[in-house]
Amino acid sequence: MHNQIKIIIPVFLLFLFFNLQAIIGSDIESPGTCYAQATGTSTNAFDQKNNLEMAKKLRAQGTDLQKKGQLADAIDKYELSQSYYPDATLAGHIKTLRNALAKQYMEAAKKLREEGAVLQQQGKIEAAIEKYMLAQKYYPDAKLAEHISGLQKAYSKPKFELGGKPEGFKEELVAIERLKKDPSRANIDALAELRYQYALTLTQVAAKKNNEDAYKLAFQYAQSATELSPDNADYWSVLGQLYDTMGDDAIAEIMAEDALQRAVAINPNDVRKRLLLGQFFFRHENYTNALKQFETALKIDPKFLSSPLIATMCSSYILSAGPARGLNFFREILPTQANPDSVRLAIAILLHEQKNTVQAREELNKIVNRKEASSENREYALMLLEDWKKEGVKP
Repeated sequence: MHNQIKIIIPVFLLFLFFNLQAIIGSDIESPGTCYAQATGTSTNAFDQKNNLEMAKKLRAQGTDLQKKGQLADAIDKYELSQSYYPDATLAGHIKTLRNALAKQYMEAAKKLREEGAVLQQQGKIEAAIEKYMLAQKYYPDAKLAEHISGLQKAYSKPKFELGGKPEGFKEELVAIERLKKDPSRANIDALAELRYQYALTLTQVAAKKNNEDAYKLAFQYAQSATELSPDNADYWSVLGQLYDTMGDDAIAEIMAEDALQRAVAINPNDVRKRLLLGQFFFRHENYTNALKQFETALKIDPKFLSSPLIATMCSSYILSAGPARGLNFFREILPTQANPDSVRLAIAILLHEQKNTVQAREELNKIVNRKEASSENREYALMLLEDWKKEGVKP
């Protein structure tokens, strides 16, 4: 790798220049002193002279390479010089160069990784993988290696075939031929919609049968749909959900968030897409952004409020913004609810979190005493009252 990667390091140029002057200006310690110190032995004068000359020659070659910015090759020459005659000053200089080279490799890897992420976002997966793999050569990273493996699996040619034709479904082939004859926007969108529908079908098949090849094909179809019609929120939404299934993968997480954010940006009044983005943020412990999406979605259409969503929101308030914000929000939307019991449960829980047990108990009693309350909400309210009684609160 040293011989293949030759890069100038401008960040360290002045620093290394002054170190280089020190190396050029210093003499190699006498063979008898240096060699004896290093090995505890002695050698004859002829061998010492030859070794000294070879060490000086190698050091001079290393100096020339360093002046050209070829640090990796310079280090090789300096270390070879050390094998003939160890020298403390040169050893320190080698360490300085190695630190400089390591920092440059890290910076180069970071740049390549960022370029790969941009390419991946553009749907240029093969080019992205090449960038990621080159980044690994500079600075290996275990998580990036996992991400590369995930992309390679997702985009490898799937064995799974739905429709009996390796090159695509029958309807897709017809759409492709139509597009070749007339590359109009309408035909492009028609092919995109078809591939989106295939992605949905394959995602269901993959989940039901645990079929990895069906998942790969779903991923490819979803990606293609977004490339063909980048202004369709549904396509970005399903692509984001597919990215989110890739597990503990930092780059896949970024791509999932980007796709889900695009879906919301295209259609900001789509409540379902905001809730999907909010759930994504919640799973990744970004509670502030999760609440932002949940609250905005429910202000658009309060009918989407459900008991599971209330539980998620209560957890987010407690873990981030605080109960006060949650109380304000739930009290604001309470009049919009045909069935207020779930909201009252949320209010009671947040009041209890604030140690305001009297009002919390009052909210629960409203649920218990309301004839129209569901048995589920009533039982849950009674359970909370009993639990709080054990904490020293009398119902």
